[in-house]
Amino acid sequence: MKVPLVVTFFLVGLTILSLAADEITVSLSPVPAYELGTWAAGKRVFRLYASLERPLKRQGPEPAMALFGLLELGGDEYPLMFAVLTDNSPYLAVDFDGDSVFSESEGHLGTPLSPEEWLWQLKFTVHDKPYELSVVWPAGRGFLFLIGQTAMEGLLELAGGSYKVVLVDADVNGNYGDEADFYVVDVDGDGVLRGGEGGHESFAMDEPFTIGKSSFKVAEVSTDGSIIKVIPTEYVPPKVPLYIGAKAPEFSFKSLRGKEVSLAQYRGKVVLLDFWASWCLPCVVATPKMKALYDAYHDRGLEIIGINLDLSREQALAFIEHFELPWPQYWDGKGYDSELAKLFRVQAIPTLYLIDQEGVIRGKWLGLAEEEVKEKVEELFGALELEDKGRDVGSGGEAHASPSPILSVEVPAKISVSEGFEGTVPLRIKLENASTYEAKELVVKLSDLPPGATAEPKTVGELGAGERIFLSVPLRLQPLGAGKYSTKVEVSYSYCPSEDVCFKFTQKTFFILIVNMSGTEATASEIPEVELGGDPKAAHSGVSWFLIAGAGALILLLFLVLLG
Repeated sequence: MKVPLVVTFFLVGLTILSLAADEITVSLSPVPAYELGTWAAGKRVFRLYASLERPLKRQGPEPAMALFGLLELGGDEYPLMFAVLTDNSPYLAVDFDGDSVFSESEGHLGTPLSPEEWLWQLKFTVHDKPYELSVVWPAGRGFLFLIGQTAMEGLLELAGGSYKVVLVDADVNGNYGDEADFYVVDVDGDGVLRGGEGGHESFAMDEPFTIGKSSFKVAEVSTDGSIIKVIPTEYVPPKVPLYIGAKAPEFSFKSLRGKEVSLAQYRGKVVLLDFWASWCLPCVVATPKMKALYDAYHDRGLEIIGINLDLSREQALAFIEHFELPWPQYWDGKGYDSELAKLFRVQAIPTLYLIDQEGVIRGKWLGLAEEEVKEKVEELFGALELEDKGRDVGSGGEAHASPSPILSVEVPAKISVSEGFEGTVPLRIKLENASTYEAKELVVKLSDLPPGATAEPKTVGELGAGERIFLSVPLRLQPLGAGKYSTKVEVSYSYCPSEDVCFKFTQKTFFILIVNMSGTEATASEIPEVELGGDPKAAHSGVSWFLIAGAGALILLLFLVLLG
């Protein structure tokens, strides 16, 4: 039986209205990050230059040395001057009023945090809302650290109760909901937000969250962070809690030497999980200390389980045999995507988890904090008298370091070709290392390519501190249908901010591949630009008002037909 067209329109309209009804809107308002925890403060490196491409004047004290930068917050630009005065005092000025003059009232001396760090607290109005910023200068460096101190907070109302939601401007640009930002939801409803690195209540903007038996995802975020809209999505298993005092997730595996191993079999013993790789220099340095720790405490009940992140089984085995490591080792050849690395949300190595006799997490470290680990192990064996009897047993040893991007990645906003085009288009990519660390194992690849488009990954190798390179990645195209295709550029690399910690990081940005219809005169310049680093699909997330209005009109039309 053929379905009448008006009935089809009616069903489509009901579907759209049903989706709109499922959408949940959460209103948020500014909250100081320090009231929530260090995880709520966004952080980024801010480069300084000898000059800016605009005429600037200054008033106030005469600097012995001055550097400049352009601070962008919420689409507004603020020229910034950092200076060291003749008496060696650090000085910071921001052109708040945009008159191209650093007036005396716009400049201030820094507050010493330590002999090596100086602090300024700045207040702005961004998107008509207060926005606080901490600026830290590491003495002797040609850059600043920007720390965003304004998060957005609200309540998600569900039938089962209210759940606190916090939105963090992680890239400190005054705009909320960018790909680099994240949000935190009190999914277990205990009133404690666990949004730190690895926290089970912290989510990337495109990552769904689960409350009870229902999962949700973010459909829309207002740029000023005042509104976040979520919609139901297919069920996703909730993240396991990994905070100090939480029960460690159970796991089992067959070791590299063929032995069946499970965490449960070590109940009654103290277990140290060691995430490592042979290519990780801090891991190599820590290995003899791990052996000494094992030798000192194994007879008293300490067990170590190694989780190796090498891609090569042979390299992992060679390292284990060279150092004669006696404890069992997990390996699946997936690196940071290994099953146990994902289960414990490991983003840097060496990472250590200390688990007590009852299977509860009692310590977590990045790098081998040898004395802290020994103290905690002694404590769990009951041989160490705590100086402070009243402190929480699970409060010590939590890692605070977290990976953050050190590269600036720039790609064209769009590439335009004609329908039916077949050939290679060069994609020009600019990479700049704005940090003091060396980026290693640097690889650039394209993903989310439309069918008929291919691009080989490009291995760069290393990019030193302060270096800049331009790459051309060939994008091979078969004939594509007219339209716009969102494509992702992924830049993966590792870097070691200290002798104890190495990070593996992937930065992502987007460009639009535009295929113009044959016979049209449309050009790329006639198509709206897409913001670099953002997800062009995000603008179409959720249910648009005009679709809902259209559905209502269709339903009205149906009733008129039936009545007529």
